[in-house]
Amino acid sequence: MTKLPESYDTAAIEKKWQAHWLAQKNYAWDENESRANSYVIDTPPPTVSGLLHMGHVFSYTQADFVARYQRMTGKNVFYPMGFDDNGLPTERLVEKTKKIRAVDMSREKFIEECLSVSEEARKEFRALFESIALSVDWAQEYHTISDDSRRLSQLSFLDLVSKGHAYRELRPFYWDPVDQTAIAQAEIIDKEMASFQNVILFEIIDESPFPLAGDADESPPPFTGGDKGGGYLVPVMTTRPELIPACVALMCHPDDAAKYKGKKAVTPLFGIEVPIIADEKVDKEKGTGLVMCCTFGDDTDKEWWTKHKLDTRVILNKFGKLDFSALRQLFSEPSSSGSSRGSMDARDEREHDELFALFEGKKVSNTDPKHLGARETIIAMLKEKNLLTEQKPITHAVKCAERSGAPLEILPTQQWFVRVLDKKPELVAKSRECKWHPEWMAVRMEQWIEGLNQDWCISRQRYFGVPFPVWYSKRAGEEGKLLYASPNQLPVNPLTDLPKGYTKDEVTPDADVMDTWATSSISPQLSAHGLGPGSPDSNPPRLRGGEGGNGPQSRFSKLFPADLRPQAHEIIRTWAFYTLVKAHLHNNQIPWNNLMISGWCLAEDKTKMSKSKGNVVTPVALIEEKGTDAVRYWAGTSRLGQDTAFSPDLLKIGRKLVTKLWNATQFAAIHLDKMTEAPTTAATDKAVTEILDQWILSRLGETVIRATDAFAAYEYADALDLTNQFFWADFCDNYLELIKKRVYNEDGSFSVAQQQSAVHALYYCLDTILKLYAPFIPHVTEELYSHIFADAYAAKGSLHARGTWPQAKHYASHETALLAGKTALTVLDDVRKAKSEASKSVKWPVDTVQAAKPALGEAALNGLAEDLKGAGNIRQLAWANIEATQVTLAEQADAA
Repeated sequence: MTKLPESYDTAAIEKKWQAHWLAQKNYAWDENESRANSYVIDTPPPTVSGLLHMGHVFSYTQADFVARYQRMTGKNVFYPMGFDDNGLPTERLVEKTKKIRAVDMSREKFIEECLSVSEEARKEFRALFESIALSVDWAQEYHTISDDSRRLSQLSFLDLVSKGHAYRELRPFYWDPVDQTAIAQAEIIDKEMASFQNVILFEIIDESPFPLAGDADESPPPFTGGDKGGGYLVPVMTTRPELIPACVALMCHPDDAAKYKGKKAVTPLFGIEVPIIADEKVDKEKGTGLVMCCTFGDDTDKEWWTKHKLDTRVILNKFGKLDFSALRQLFSEPSSSGSSRGSMDARDEREHDELFALFEGKKVSNTDPKHLGARETIIAMLKEKNLLTEQKPITHAVKCAERSGAPLEILPTQQWFVRVLDKKPELVAKSRECKWHPEWMAVRMEQWIEGLNQDWCISRQRYFGVPFPVWYSKRAGEEGKLLYASPNQLPVNPLTDLPKGYTKDEVTPDADVMDTWATSSISPQLSAHGLGPGSPDSNPPRLRGGEGGNGPQSRFSKLFPADLRPQAHEIIRTWAFYTLVKAHLHNNQIPWNNLMISGWCLAEDKTKMSKSKGNVVTPVALIEEKGTDAVRYWAGTSRLGQDTAFSPDLLKIGRKLVTKLWNATQFAAIHLDKMTEAPTTAATDKAVTEILDQWILSRLGETVIRATDAFAAYEYADALDLTNQFFWADFCDNYLELIKKRVYNEDGSFSVAQQQSAVHALYYCLDTILKLYAPFIPHVTEELYSHIFADAYAAKGSLHARGTWPQAKHYASHETALLAGKTALTVLDDVRKAKSEASKSVKWPVDTVQAAKPALGEAALNGLAEDLKGAGNIRQLAWANIEATQVTLAEQADAA
C-alpha cells in the first residue's frame, strides 16, 4: 500500500487518469483473441452537428458502464467510436457556421468546407468523450465520409442492386423545399399547425340535374352561370385550396356513386374538368362527402392517382412555389384517353395567362398583405366569386421534415429505393431474434415495421455524402442504361471518374448522394471491415488492420454480429431499423444480439432542453464544475428506456459519494497496515473469525451476486443501487461503527485475532466496493485502488483491466452471520432511536440494554455484544427472551 493523499483534487486527478488511460491504451481490443472471449459493441456514431449536449453524456456513459463491466469480467471488449460526419446534418452545420450556402459555390469547394468543419467537430466530440471517460478503443475510430466508409457503402449499394433489393424509380415522393432533397419516411415528423377547413363550391356538369335523395331542402343548389351550361354546385371541403389547379378528380364514397354517375366536375376559378370517382377510402361522415384528389396533396392522393390512373398536374416546384409551366403544357396536349387535359376552351388564352400569372412564383402560404401566398390569394378570389361558403379554423398535423422543420410537399422525382415493404414479416422475425433491453422497447420496432407505407428512399439531392457508383449511358442504342462501377474500382466519384470502357461524353453521372443512414446503417460491417461472405467483396482487403477474408478466424467473423447495440429510443425507427435491414439483406443475420435502449435527458422541469427556453445544460461546463464522476453517477441512476430529468440533487449525491468513498478508504487505510497475514479470498480466509466480520462479507457476497446479475441483464442502475445500499448503509453507517473499537483496539480489550478479523474484512470490503463502483466512477476508484492496493494495481495495470470484477465464489454466505448482523442492526437502531428521542448525542452513554436473544452460540453472542457495546457506548448488554429491545440511557455523559 502506498500513502493516500490527504485530499482529493477532482479536476487534477480526473485529467491525470484520462491522459494515463489513453497513453497506456488500457482499452485496446486484442484482434488475436477468439470470438468466444470477446464482447463486441456497435457504438452509435454521433452525428457531427457541432452541438455537444447532455444527451451525449447521458446515453454514451450508460453504454460505457456495460463496456467497463464486460471488460472487468475478463472479456476482450471491442468498443469503437465512429463519427457520422457526412450528409445533410454536416451541410447544415457548415452553412450555419460559415454563413455560406451550398448553392452559391462550386460543389468541390463546398465539400472542402464540409471536410474542414467536420474534422473540427470531431475534435470537440473526442474531447467530450475523453472527458467523460468513455473506455473506447480509439484505434478503431471510423468516419462515415472516409475512403473506407465510402467504399463499403458503395459495395453495400452494389450488393443490394445485384440481389434486386435496390431500384431507381420516378414516383411522387416527399420533398423538403428548404433542404432541397427527398427524404425517407423515418425523417418525417408530424407538427401541429393552425389552418382552416374551407368549404368550396365545385360545379357539377349536368344538363338535366336530378335532386339528391331526400326532401327538397337536400337538393343541390342551382347553378346560375358558368362555361359548361346546365349544372349545379356542390360543396367540397379542403385545407389546401391552393391545390385546386392541381385537382385531377373529385372522390366520393361508393354509396354516393349513383348521384354522380356519368358526371364531371369543374374546378372553381380554373374551369378544369375532372372526373368524379367512387372510392371506399372516402369518409362519408367527414367534411361534405366529396374530396379533392390533387397531384399531390398527401399519401391518399398518391394512392388514388396510382389506383385510378389519373392525370398528373404538378403545380409546385422544388422550392415550394407555384409553377404552372407543366400545367400549360398539359393543357396544350391531349391526354392518354384522347380528350382535352383541361377543358378550358371557353376561356381565351390571354385570360388563362393572366390567371396563372397571379399565382406563379408564389409560396404556398404567406400572410404578408403585400406578398400573399397562393393559399391566401385563392381564398380571396373564391370569396369574391361567392364560391367559399364556410371557413373554420382548425389545428391539424402537418408532415414536416425532421431536420429543417419545413412542411413537406409531394413531388415526382427520380430516387433510389431499398425494398422493405415486401419484407415486413422477415424484419419483424429478425427483430424478435434480438434481445431488447428493456424488453418492451421491441414493440416500437415492430410498430414501425408494420406501419411502413413506402420503401426506404436512400438518395439525397445534396453534395456532402457517399455518391452512387452509377452512370447513365448516352451511347446510341443504350440511352439511359444504368452503368455500375465494379467493386475493385471503389470508392468512385461518378462526377470525376468513369465506368470502364466509356468516355466522358458517353455517360451522365448520377449526381445524388446516399442518405447518411445508408452508411451508418452498416456500422457493424464497417467495424468488421466488410460485408461478409457472398457480398461483392468476398475477399475484402485490409482496410484498417486485422485479417481480411471470411474464414473462421477473420476479423469479420470475430466482430459480426455484435453483442450489443446501445442507442436512444428516438432512433429505433432509423438507426436500429436500417441496421437490421442491411444485416438481413447482406448477411441474412441479425446485426447484434442485444439492444440497450436509453431515454432522453430532459431539463429539470421535465421538458425537452432547448435554447429558446433557456434550459440547456452544457456538458463541458458541467463536467468542469462538478467533475466527471459526479456526472457519470447521475447518468447511472437513470433506468433504461426512461426519459430522465437533469437533477442537480443527484449531482450533489455523486460528489458526496466521491468524498465519502475517499474518507472511508482513508479510515480503512489506517488499519490495513496492521495486517499480519496476506489475504486470500473472503471465502477462504481463516483470519476472519468474528461474527460481524462474517456478516459484512456475507452481505458483500450477496451484493456481488445481485449486482453481477443486474449488469448481465443490462440493468446497470440496479447494480449501482445495490452497491449504494451496501456501501452507505451496511458498510459506512453500520459496519464501520460496529467494529471501530475492535479495529483500533486502543485499550487492548480485544485479542489480536479479533482485531485481525476486522482488518481482513475491511480489506475485502474496500477492494470489492471499489470494483463494484469502478464502471460508474472510474477516476476516484482508480486513484484509491492504485494507492491502497498498489501490488494488485501494479500486477493488473489498472482497476479497469480485464478480469478485475469480483466473483461470487470468493464470498461465502454464513446464515448465522446474517442473523447476527440483522440482530446487531436492530439493537443499534433501537439505541440510536432512544438517544434521538431523548435529544442526546450519538456518543451519549447507555447504562443497560436488554435485547432479544438470537439463535447463536455463546462465542458469537459474546462477540456480537462486545461490538455493540463499543458502537453504542453501552456499559452493559444482556440477551433475554424478550421481543423488543429495552434501552436505559445514562443520567450524565462520560467525562471527556
